Amino acid sequence: MLVLGLTALWRWSPLGEWATSDNLETHVETLAHSPWALLSLGLLYVLATPVMFPLTALNLALIVVMGPWVGMAYALYGSLLAGLCAYWAGLHLGQPALDRWGNAKVDKALRVVRESGVPGLILLRIMPIAPYPVVNLVLGAGGVRGLPFVVGTVLGILPALLLMGVVGFQLRSVLQEPSAEGVAVLAVIALGCLALAFWVKHRVTARLEQA
Repeated sequence: MLVLGLTALWRWSPLGEWATSDNLETHVETLAHSPWALLSLGLLYVLATPVMFPLTALNLALIVVMGPWVGMAYALYGSLLAGLCAYWAGLHLGQPALDRWGNAKVDKALRVVRESGVPGLILLRIMPIAPYPVVNLVLGAGGVRGLPFVVGTVLGILPALLLMGVVGFQLRSVLQEPSAEGVAVLAVIALGCLALAFWVKHRVTARLEQA
């Protein structure tokens, strides 16, 4: 109930109007251009985790403020750091906490991830079944090893960040200065990202079926 309440708070309450990339841009820009950017932005992502703040809004704001490539690098760093903090908390909760829940679907998902390793984690990131912090908490409590967690998380969230960064940045350019060439470039980039996402999903699903 707490998780659902916090998620709903950022989505449907007046706080949701503040938690948009447009409103965050000014605050993120101040942090991004400070000498302590790496530390302050990492701390921002970590603090956003326990209150279920939408990380997508933070990622978008970073990409807009810092440009697609540097912004994506910072967003990947912050998302991974936040994920590791929730994963570490799950490790300390341990399997007994999951056993008290007694959820067969959770147990099945964890078994698939543990047996398949990185491919299972990539698929879990591409098709999330719960809020990002909750998934990381459960993965830690479920005994998923650290190295596959890190590799699977990075490879799993990269397609979304790539789509968000490249397509989003090009879309903003087209909206600001419309042109036939800009629209064509946007269409090619979008189709390329979608094709890559479908290919990754197909390969990962096939690997899981073999496992």
